[in-house]
Amino acid sequence: MFQKRFRSSLILSILIFSNSFLFSQPNGNAGTNGTNQSEAEQEDPVKKEAAKQEETIAEKRRRFLESGQINVIGAKDDDIKKIPGSASVIGKKILKETNPIDSMEALRRVPGATIRYQDAVGLTPNIAFRGVSNEESRKTLILEDGVFTSLSPYGQPESYFVPHIDRMERVEVVKGSGSILFGPTTLGGIVNYVTRKPPEKPTFSAKVIGGTNGYASSLLQYGGTNQTTNTGYDISYMRNQGNGFRDYQGFRVNDLNLKLIQKLGEKDSVFLKYQSYQQEAQSTYLGLTQGLYWRNPRINPARYDQKSIDRQAAVIGHDHTFNENWKMITRAYWTNVGFLFRQESYSHNNLTEFGFPARPPENAFGVYAPDVIGNQPGDVIYMLNSTPNRHSFFKTGGLETKVEGKFNTFGFDHEIAFGARMHYESVNAANNVFPYPTLTKGITTQQQNRNARAYALYVQDSIKVTDKFKVIPGVRYEHIFQGVYTHRRLATSDDVTKGYANTVGQSILVNDANETYTKVVLPGIGLTFDITEKFIWFAGAHTAFSPPTFSTVQNPALGLGYKLSAERSNNYETGFRGNITRYFYTQVSTYALYFSNQIVNTNEAGSGLGAVPINAGRSVNRGVESNFVFDFGKFAESKWEIPLEFTYSYTKAISTTYVPVGTVQNADGTVSITNQPLFAVNSAGNLIKVNTNGNYLPYVPMNVFIGAIGVKSPQGFYARVEYQYFDKQYSDLQNTKNQSTDGSQGIVPAYGIWNADFGYEAPGGRWSIFVNGKNLEDRVYISGRLPVGIQQGPYRQINIGATLKLD
Repeated sequence: MFQKRFRSSLILSILIFSNSFLFSQPNGNAGTNGTNQSEAEQEDPVKKEAAKQEETIAEKRRRFLESGQINVIGAKDDDIKKIPGSASVIGKKILKETNPIDSMEALRRVPGATIRYQDAVGLTPNIAFRGVSNEESRKTLILEDGVFTSLSPYGQPESYFVPHIDRMERVEVVKGSGSILFGPTTLGGIVNYVTRKPPEKPTFSAKVIGGTNGYASSLLQYGGTNQTTNTGYDISYMRNQGNGFRDYQGFRVNDLNLKLIQKLGEKDSVFLKYQSYQQEAQSTYLGLTQGLYWRNPRINPARYDQKSIDRQAAVIGHDHTFNENWKMITRAYWTNVGFLFRQESYSHNNLTEFGFPARPPENAFGVYAPDVIGNQPGDVIYMLNSTPNRHSFFKTGGLETKVEGKFNTFGFDHEIAFGARMHYESVNAANNVFPYPTLTKGITTQQQNRNARAYALYVQDSIKVTDKFKVIPGVRYEHIFQGVYTHRRLATSDDVTKGYANTVGQSILVNDANETYTKVVLPGIGLTFDITEKFIWFAGAHTAFSPPTFSTVQNPALGLGYKLSAERSNNYETGFRGNITRYFYTQVSTYALYFSNQIVNTNEAGSGLGAVPINAGRSVNRGVESNFVFDFGKFAESKWEIPLEFTYSYTKAISTTYVPVGTVQNADGTVSITNQPLFAVNSAGNLIKVNTNGNYLPYVPMNVFIGAIGVKSPQGFYARVEYQYFDKQYSDLQNTKNQSTDGSQGIVPAYGIWNADFGYEAPGGRWSIFVNGKNLEDRVYISGRLPVGIQQGPYRQINIGATLKLD
């Protein structure tokens, strides 16, 4: 029975793959309803048995070569049917034709995605889904082959490192209850980058791209499978560099990856994956003031800011097949990362207490002004001789075991997955101050050790109630310990009063420690119903979660009693997806996310107290996501592919209650509230609304539309034209409409960009040439106003490239 089901599934998968074009399916496919087996072959028992054996061998080979991958969705077309919620796959075809130069360029095509640029090519990506904060992707779980990529996934989940999109075979995105098996952070969805599996025979491939703004990229790969020794191997080296879109925004990336798979007998295989990654980038948090942006958006005052990352990572795995129904997957992982970030100090010509714009400080290194005279307060940037540096060294390690199986009880078929994960991470962080921007050594002013230990248990069962209806319950338990140990910090006014320091801001030796535990049970349930073989209805409800980061475990300014709770939300969704016909695919879903204690910074709420994180209370994110693909080529039963694609997302994310800025959460869990007026004046002298109930959450465009038309001939020529539109966004929780002169507040205007791709791929994929145009109109637009000032989106980028494959 199992072989018959498998045989039919494999034949359908082969046909669907041969007609692939849709990026929202695992291999970019729209699907098909036919088979390629002749009637005579179906009736001939000898041929039927031979075909069955061949398919069994092919399935074993596929499982072996995919041993290095833990999928969130899966490579087969039927895998997406198992996900009890919204799910998308950016497939190999769309990646090959559009050649995105960073992950955000690719992921912005996923319904419900919000992205924000703050550097040249998304080296620090800002990605989230469904109105969740996208700041440095800290609320989105990013994986590579199912393993953490964050430098500190439990305590400091900012995505200072992200896998390069060029190395990927596909990208899986899950936003609904299908995320219950993964963690810790699932508020903003899951993004799993899937690398290619070793080829079946020795193959060398190369991809070379050159373009405007000094962009150059080369990817060399060699891999194969030794059938005699049952060994699969794949090695790749990528070099990526460019000048960026602003002055002093150059970057260089070197990325070496090794994958080795060894089969041991019929039931076992072992896996090794190693990565060496180096990044040097003139990356800064400092954006432009309004006047500087109007004068020349390419200006970058922070010419000496520098970010360096040296990441070494390894994964060792073991897959054991008990029988055709049960399998165990084990992964041990380790990372060691050096992170150096040099940031030059700066100030603005804000109004002084006497009502005049501030003059350049004595240690001003450079002055950037829109005009010689007549500049507005806050419009001039003074670069200073003081250069704070954030140097951190990250170590992570863990072990995860997962069991997948099929069984039957009381006439119900089950597909179950359960497992456990142990994780450890350590961060040694030090802030140094250099007396001059060009120096590389300075005085340590703050120093901390941060540790985390986490244990997780999870289980999810897909119960086949009828041939068409499935109920999919699941639950995950997280037990997290976090410790912050401060050895040196800047003195506060309270330290001066107690005699620990002479002046505020003096670096003092301390021995402060804070430890906290988080324990949480995260349930979920999903439903799927097969309306037809290729078209399903789904619904789900689950609890999403994000643990407190290290910065919210302890804040020295507020003392050791300052602790925050984890973030939680109850999420609900329903929708349908699949092939209505063989030439028409659609996915439509509607959702509601109810946050109970979302963490924000009080400066995001408009406070003049600085960046003090608080549990801000409740918010509700509601929306609709949809994408449609109609292939006129298949409709006309032609060998040409002519897909017309539409993606539309509507998101309404509203703050429903907001605890005033004066709120402090005490060590025993109680909350102390100080009386606050409805309005206050922040440090820049602007009138702000303290109570933000009913306001829109920042950096969430209400409407996003993407339309594209493509064509591909049987001979291998292809072309694609695409338009992307993103609605206006608010930059703060006050929904400030008027732009501030320093560029940090005000509406982020709506914008639209045009992209186009042209190319030719030789039969069998032996070689190809292509041209990719991004932002063809060279639209200058604001991507965001974080962390400080206006950050632009990428300007026009024209790339020309070629690929070569030798086997």
